[in-house]
Amino acid sequence: MMNQLYEDGNVDLKPTTGIFNAVINAWARSGEKTAPARAEQILGWMDALHRGGNPDIRPDKYTFNTVIHAYAKAGGREAAAKAQELLTTMHRLHREGNTSVKPDTITYNVVINAWAKSGGKGAAVEAEKLLANMHALYDSGNHDVKPNVVTYGAVIDAWAKSGEQGAASRADFILANMIRLHQADPVRNADLRPNTYTFNTVINAWAKSRDHDAASKAEEMLVAMGRLHQCGMSGLKPDAFTYTAVIGMFLFFFSCINFRAG
Repeated sequence: MMNQLYEDGNVDLKPTTGIFNAVINAWARSGEKTAPARAEQILGWMDALHRGGNPDIRPDKYTFNTVIHAYAKAGGREAAAKAQELLTTMHRLHREGNTSVKPDTITYNVVINAWAKSGGKGAAVEAEKLLANMHALYDSGNHDVKPNVVTYGAVIDAWAKSGEQGAASRADFILANMIRLHQADPVRNADLRPNTYTFNTVINAWAKSRDHDAASKAEEMLVAMGRLHQCGMSGLKPDAFTYTAVIGMFLFFFSCINFRAG
């Protein structure tokens, strides 16, 4: 309506990218079932207006990140695929010369989170591919997409929720790689400093795996947390969830033994 009024001659109601972004953000936060599709529709409208000759309206990184976030909140494999499709579009538009839509770490983190929330078969693999792509881009000189502890936490969460065989081992491996990178260069990789959440997510993956050695693996994680905390990692300290999960696994393990013995 605002754009129509402007086109009808009301110059005081000239729409801008900021106004369109505010509307998209309102839809993204609305919780409506149709919010992601509606947000993407407005993004498409912005692009059409810009291509039609309006220099004051052009989708930017915030526009895309907000629409991607809307899809991530919706959950499901289809929503995750749409989020990744938008990421691909951002890269294409950036290559075509629109520097304002260059994807950044937040963009990737939200898409990875979308895959983690989808929980479908293959979702964790897609999330890990995005992590690998971020590392490749960063190593090639694109410092806007540096993976951080949030990135790794989302990939680990994707494996924890996947229910796939070997998921816990994969989550464990990814956490170990993050710790290795941080310890190799604590200054450059300060944002890869492990925290309680990342450890708890791996412990949760072991709890869901029901592998025969899951309880002992979780205990190893608990011990490692304590040692790293004593070494100066103040943000890495076992909490109530950590102890509850580990104890729960041992109770499950011993109940299985008693059941078999009976």
